[in-house]
Amino acid sequence: MDGSRAVRQRPDSAAVPPSRFGWVLSLLLVTPVVWTQTAPPGFLKSNCHDGLFWIGLNKTHLSGKLWQISVLDESGADFPVTPNFASQCGYTISMDPLDYVEFRASILACQIHIMAETFTLKIQIKLSANGGIVSTYTETFSCTYTAWAVRQIICEENYMQVSVPHGVPPIDQDYHQDAEGWISIFPEVITAADSTWQIVFQLPEEKRNMTVGEAHKMGYGINTTLHRILLRAPYHANESQMVLVQGIPLSVIRSTAFYKKPWLALLVDTTVACPLGNDTITEDTIVWTVPKIFTPLVQRAVIDDQKIFMGVNGKKLNEKIIDQTNYVLDINENIVAVTIPIGAEGGYYKSDVVNGQYGIRYIINLLLEFQWRDVDAWEENKLIMIHPITTPILRPPFLTDDTIPKQRLFNVTLGNFLLDVELIKVTLGPVSFTVKEVNQEGYLLYETTNPNGTKAFVLEVPIESSPVERKYIGDGVQQYILDIIYTLSVVPRNLIFTYPAHLIVNQSDVVLPIANGFCHEESMTLIVKRGSLDHYWIPFIGNVQLTQHKAEQSGYVLQDNGTHFSVDVPFYGPEVVYEVIYNQGVRSRLDITLKDNKTLTVLSSFSVSCSFPTTDLIGCFPNGTVIITLLKLELPLGMELTKMMLRDKDCKPKENAAGKTVYQFYVNSCGTSRRFEKGYMIYENEVAYFKESQPASDPMYRIAISCRYHINGTLHFQFEHKANPQPIVEPGYGPITLAMELDKDALYSEVYEIVEYPVMKYLTEPLYFEVQLLHNEDPQVELFLQDCWATSSRDQSGFPQWPIIVDSCENKADTHMTIFHQATNSTRVKYLSHVKRFEVKTFVFTSVDQQPLVGEVYFHCSAVICNSKETNVDEVCPGKCVPHKQRMGRSAGTHHYFEGSVSSGPILILGQVPGVEKQIEKDAQFQSYWPLLLTGGSVLLFAFVILGVNTIKC
Repeated sequence: MDGSRAVRQRPDSAAVPPSRFGWVLSLLLVTPVVWTQTAPPGFLKSNCHDGLFWIGLNKTHLSGKLWQISVLDESGADFPVTPNFASQCGYTISMDPLDYVEFRASILACQIHIMAETFTLKIQIKLSANGGIVSTYTETFSCTYTAWAVRQIICEENYMQVSVPHGVPPIDQDYHQDAEGWISIFPEVITAADSTWQIVFQLPEEKRNMTVGEAHKMGYGINTTLHRILLRAPYHANESQMVLVQGIPLSVIRSTAFYKKPWLALLVDTTVACPLGNDTITEDTIVWTVPKIFTPLVQRAVIDDQKIFMGVNGKKLNEKIIDQTNYVLDINENIVAVTIPIGAEGGYYKSDVVNGQYGIRYIINLLLEFQWRDVDAWEENKLIMIHPITTPILRPPFLTDDTIPKQRLFNVTLGNFLLDVELIKVTLGPVSFTVKEVNQEGYLLYETTNPNGTKAFVLEVPIESSPVERKYIGDGVQQYILDIIYTLSVVPRNLIFTYPAHLIVNQSDVVLPIANGFCHEESMTLIVKRGSLDHYWIPFIGNVQLTQHKAEQSGYVLQDNGTHFSVDVPFYGPEVVYEVIYNQGVRSRLDITLKDNKTLTVLSSFSVSCSFPTTDLIGCFPNGTVIITLLKLELPLGMELTKMMLRDKDCKPKENAAGKTVYQFYVNSCGTSRRFEKGYMIYENEVAYFKESQPASDPMYRIAISCRYHINGTLHFQFEHKANPQPIVEPGYGPITLAMELDKDALYSEVYEIVEYPVMKYLTEPLYFEVQLLHNEDPQVELFLQDCWATSSRDQSGFPQWPIIVDSCENKADTHMTIFHQATNSTRVKYLSHVKRFEVKTFVFTSVDQQPLVGEVYFHCSAVICNSKETNVDEVCPGKCVPHKQRMGRSAGTHHYFEGSVSSGPILILGQVPGVEKQIEKDAQFQSYWPLLLTGGSVLLFAFVILGVNTIKC
């Protein structure tokens, strides 16, 4: 072939808006320059395959730059390859290849220079970095092609193209033509203007006739060379139809191009049909199916000598290569199917992000070529189908948890990614770190490469790190929770995506708190030994957080030495629970709970329950007044103490506080009834609680009250007249005050205050005592210790007893002897003769089984006070080891000395703190009835209450 193009029309560029094409393509508005620069080595590669130029642009030279491809005509004018220009003029830019951007061009594309059998393409590439200087390269490519069929169809990725000869063939008597199709367009041909190429599109309902210029404006490409005419159109052109052949959709354009002279009408069939894609993709394979016979292109649907080839990336493959690559070409009577294993040679993987989710796609560019001859017309046909296939998202990233709990280290690997994925930042808990900052913070983050060429990111975080959340789940097991958010990017497209991870490690490393409870005369003490989670647990007393301020406000005594804390609460404290009232008193309970500092979930609880005598709950007075005090008991669920009522519901409480309710009324009011029984007048009433929904029903809870008065009683008063005695002088008496105090150390500089008792001491700690004569300014008086001993109760004569000082001397029977200390002058000591000090070892206290005593101990001393100026005083007050017989034998009436005793305590001696005894009393749900029996002002009280607590009972 030689010669020029009969039609070489430039498409209407004004109708094609500039746009970004692909992932780095952008139109660059620059002033035309002289093309003198050629592309650098390795930038471009090119091949010729079956009537197509295959040109590759190396991504290394394009990375991070804006770039644009244009084609040049013979005069040097440039035509930017935009999407509309590409489909109209026969160009394709594929952005998917792994290393190269693929640029394909039909040898019959616009601006191709044709000389005989040589087709020449000249392209221009413009590069710009960040809007800076533009680099421009021009390259010329040539392809030789002779394997023309009479009708040759190309089904490209973005356009359909058909070309046929437009010359008059020689006369052949056996040639048959389907005259019906052409006869139908004769009216358009007859009325058409002369000397103009026109085209008629045949649709099911109509025919559309237009000039080539009009078709160009519609996006069609119509062109002629010296010997061929071609039609090119996008797949979804206005005149295209979707036709099913063997159930497979085809895009079909039925058209006839014609050229008319007064003496000649040249008609060329330009019908084209291409598959719209019929792919089946599974986890392992890709199957591409097309009809074996494209009936819109075959006149009689009968063909002969059909040849079918498959290929990859524009190259046809022989049977040996097909077998080696595990491809399958399956041909039957109706369809042709190409099966490709995912990951097979010839394709490649590519990173992608869809809806924020990362995945890997497999991409392969398949080729099918059909060659056949029509049986009737004996014409050669060639159909070349180029079909790139991209799978949906495959192989999403996955997290591998390699954490070994014994190592106390989170160890996780996130993979697998292609090499175009970069890690931007990592969020641990609430804090985000760059990759560099992660390692600077003491964690470990690094990248590793897998044998298959993918990569992963390894992260190590100690479970004690601050981003790790801790949660106690019971049975001594602590849960360590780490929330991670990876932020990554696919470069150079800057596709951002995230991957969250929620990691949990359980460790049996919890030291649980234990507690001891003690009952005193008017208070309860609970001592809690802290465990290993005290930094994450908050103590509550009842429903109120236990703080030093709350303790002082409520009258509690709270002490904390870091390893233990103790709280002493009066039995009437605001958070005390009253379990039951009985005739001797009230049983109270102190509850301590430890709650999680974030969720306030109760993690551990302790209780101590004590009984206290009380007589002031019911008062029956001679003037007929009755006073009832209701304490806040553990009432049934939903029952409020403040809503309890007397028989007369109009009688309101005198006092209605949070912890108690007080009623005061006369026996002749508030619905009180009276009856007589065996010499007694009995007044009765009750306090009851009714369900709000059933106020007329029986009470849900009831307390009965009874006051008894004697009807007949005699009071005897004795009166005796006596003469007034003679006036006498009575001596005045004043107290001698002794004090025994426990000092905090051997310096005797600070004593324990009353609120600090009971003082907790371990068996290994010494006790420093000081006995002092108070409020006496007589320097001639001297204090001597007589005997000192310890007991387990406040009773000085109680048993068991442990002697400490005997006859003013150390107890020589004890291996841990008492040590005396000399008093020194200070702000607390004015007269040294008024003070005695000694030190006691706690090992001296043993139980019955000779084991060291653990519990409360009280200390007592008897002292003698002497006048050092009295004669013979040495017989009584020698200062040390005073003989008991001499003291007892001396007459008390001489007043040379005074004897007295003093006590101190309690001291709580701690050994190995035992575990808390928890006694669980099952809940008993029943209606309670309390009769109160009062006789002559005395009260007998029976109570049934609902219990359900863990208690330590004293």
